[in-house]
Amino acid sequence: MVDGTTDTYHEPMIEQSRRRVPVPVAVAAVAILLAATAILLGAMSSTGPSTVVGLVVGLLVLALAYGLWRGSGRARFWTTVFATAGAVYAVVPFTGLGVTTLLQIVVAALVVVLLLVPASSRRWFHDLPVTE
Repeated sequence: MVDGTTDTYHEPMIEQSRRRVPVPVAVAAVAILLAATAILLGAMSSTGPSTVVGLVVGLLVLALAYGLWRGSGRARFWTTVFATAGAVYAVVPFTGLGVTTLLQIVVAALVVVLLLVPASSRRWFHDLPVTE
């Protein structure tokens, strides 16, 4: 700017090395995280062998949520399997469909849909380039 002209300086674009987690995957991971928290709290309030089993299951569910967040295809597969099994398990004792049972079915179905249907979720787990 010595001669009085204005020069616009543009910063070079910063290339991001980490991808952003798609919203459907983030919602599914948070739902799984909440389920893991409920399992762990239930395990801590119980006594005997069920405490150890609850802690192990809760930690495995936490690992699934972390795997979803990181884009692990295995975590997506196992989360889909366990969510489907959870929904089926909730439907099998057809008597006494309460609010908790309906909530379990809805959340499990929502997680499966969020992981399998949106294109952003499929790209996240298959590490395909993002096209805009």
